[in-house]
Amino acid sequence: MLGDIVKKEILDHLLSSKFVFMFIICSALILLSVYMGVAGYLADKKAYDDDLAWDAQSMQPPNTYGILLDGALKIYRAPQTLSALVKGVQDAAGRMSHTHLTEVGLSESKYESNPLTAVFGAFDLMFIVKMALSLFAILLIYDTICGEREKGTLKLTLANSVPRDSLLLGKAVGGYISLIIPLLLPLLLSLIYLSLHPQISLTGEDWQRLCLIFLMFLLYLSVFFCLGLLVSSLTARSSTSLLILLAIWGVWGMVVPKASVIIAGMLRPIPVPIEIYTQKTMASTQIDQEVREAFEPQLSAAGITISSVNGLRSVSISSQAAMEAYREIDQEMEAERARRIGENNAKIDRDYQMRKDAQAALAKNISRISPASALTFGATTLAGTGIDDYNRFLKAILDYKPVIRAWINTNPDLRDERGMYKQFDSGPPAGMPRPAVESEDLSRSFTRILPDLISMAIMIILLMGGAYFAFIRCDVR
Repeated sequence: MLGDIVKKEILDHLLSSKFVFMFIICSALILLSVYMGVAGYLADKKAYDDDLAWDAQSMQPPNTYGILLDGALKIYRAPQTLSALVKGVQDAAGRMSHTHLTEVGLSESKYESNPLTAVFGAFDLMFIVKMALSLFAILLIYDTICGEREKGTLKLTLANSVPRDSLLLGKAVGGYISLIIPLLLPLLLSLIYLSLHPQISLTGEDWQRLCLIFLMFLLYLSVFFCLGLLVSSLTARSSTSLLILLAIWGVWGMVVPKASVIIAGMLRPIPVPIEIYTQKTMASTQIDQEVREAFEPQLSAAGITISSVNGLRSVSISSQAAMEAYREIDQEMEAERARRIGENNAKIDRDYQMRKDAQAALAKNISRISPASALTFGATTLAGTGIDDYNRFLKAILDYKPVIRAWINTNPDLRDERGMYKQFDSGPPAGMPRPAVESEDLSRSFTRILPDLISMAIMIILLMGGAYFAFIRCDVR
């Protein structure tokens, strides 16, 4: 009996004009989003390769190692392969930082160069699933119970001693199979396109991440499917069911995620970047003055007098020997100044990042009552384009800045006998430190998405359980 109900439900959906329309639209949107995502990833990769080439060119003669202290050393974030399907924060967060001590965050985001990108948002596969397919799930299922009540067919069906639980389960299974057909077929074509593309190389771990992303897509659609069953079982009219579902879809999908960010910002505010910049600048000025005062006895003993008129420094050197001593003392002063400024800025950056992390964690926990947020966090984590991946890269850069500046200031091989910075020979030396940016392994990513998987699974269980009790107790007359 259950199999007959499932077959009937599938046939009813497949032969309806509503399903044909959904299938055509879903296939077109999914294939278009993947095609545009791949094109966007290839453009980002080319820009990344060009930036690296240009940066290497800047480390050639006649430039000297001194330009590294001015922030000329740039660190670029490589685009993630799976960003072709899930953009995440990759376009918004920026892709470049440099060794300037007062730099906060990353720059050169696509939102800076093209504000329309911020207005309309990313058009990727996750957006299609999150907005379009969830809406199609509602349109497919909103009248599955109440529609038959209006027509009187539900009363006739139950008059033939069909168990209510079997009827509900059959409608659920048949309806869900009908829902995922418009998703799976174009996704299969998209995977074939990705695997055959000559400029895209997917590793074994990438395929595992893709499978988990698709699992989250199915769970997300299941939430709205079960919600549709519940509302359809509780209402007597199809129009009422559709209006309620559309209202919940809008609140869950758009209002809750945005409201969670606003609420978290009010509860745990953080300073704006210009405040951090001002704080660093004032501290650097104070440290510079303290270092000069600390070295004044050595300068005086060497016959060097430093005066200041209207904020301008004047150095008076009495002899050639004093000039040589001044060069040595100046190097020591510069090294001490850079060390203290680097330590102070690193502390400010750590405190700022801790406050940002606390605010982001609060916003996440609030927004997880929405399946759209759970899908976003989980899919971007698996694709390597989430906020945590951005923060991990930013932390590596912040840790790297004092290391590279200390290396530049204390490495005698970078200066000539006069104390001036040498020219690059043929790029940076082999011993030059590099930022330690590590990719997150799959096991760690899976651990981080577990709360999102569990939250969606709980929603499915609660909604399906509610639909069951509502249908068992509903009056079919």
